[in-house]
Amino acid sequence: MQAILLALAGFFSFTLMDLSIKWLLQSYSLMQVTFFNCFFGMVGLFVWIYPRVELLKTKQIKIHLIRATLILVADLLAFYSYGQVPLAEAYTLILTMPVFTAVFALLFKHEPLNPLALVVTFIGFSGVYLMLSPRFGHFHWALVAALLCAIIESISFLLVGHYRAQETPQAFAFYGLSLVTLSTGIAMLWSFKAMPLTDIGISMGGGVCYALASALVISAFHRGSPIMVSSMQYSQLIWGALLSFMIWHEVPSQRVLLGGLLVTIAGLALLHSQRRKALSANTTQAPQH
Repeated sequence: MQAILLALAGFFSFTLMDLSIKWLLQSYSLMQVTFFNCFFGMVGLFVWIYPRVELLKTKQIKIHLIRATLILVADLLAFYSYGQVPLAEAYTLILTMPVFTAVFALLFKHEPLNPLALVVTFIGFSGVYLMLSPRFGHFHWALVAALLCAIIESISFLLVGHYRAQETPQAFAFYGLSLVTLSTGIAMLWSFKAMPLTDIGISMGGGVCYALASALVISAFHRGSPIMVSSMQYSQLIWGALLSFMIWHEVPSQRVLLGGLLVTIAGLALLHSQRRKALSANTTQAPQH
């Protein structure tokens, strides 16, 4: 129960961060908004890590550079979509990540072929098709950006899973955020716009939420089932829809709601099947008395 509460609080904090980004993108460039969000996030993250700086030691610099590059591209795609379409619509496509993770796990033979997983994956992609196809409504490139973000994040997730025995979660979080901050900091110099204290405060709040969310979600993964914790991410759909409606009066279209329902069902079904598989494996490996 503690892990679930930590995960819910963490994903709610991620939603608050995304709201701050969406708000600031109305006045500033994508690079500037991303830089200040990540900069303040790094400050918060370092405060969290500081007592245990040894956790940042690594022998896999190349892996961190590859993952950091993936995170940079994924963040820019996600933040761009937040500024262009209702937050709930962007979330719906970004949360296809579990579906793409399952597909890549099958393609790279990290998981055995599972007929149920194939059916569930088909349901998930049906939802994506419903949301993206022009024949069902107005097409927007920002939705494609959100989908690409999900694909890239799923690859990053598999990379973390492959090296999790060798690298700490804190190292993955810190080095990934460092490259995003450095890259966007350089890029924003060509489009920098002075920010009043109010907007700096909003950006700082978003960065603090970023660091807090990272700490809460990592803590949740340490205390509970990764599959159960991952399923809590779908709570962002609810928070995103409610808060963006309250602030900007955004209402997702019916096709997005239906497509999002299919994606959510597919994602939760995949998480549930992985949980059953994990429980079955634990039972099989348990010592016989």
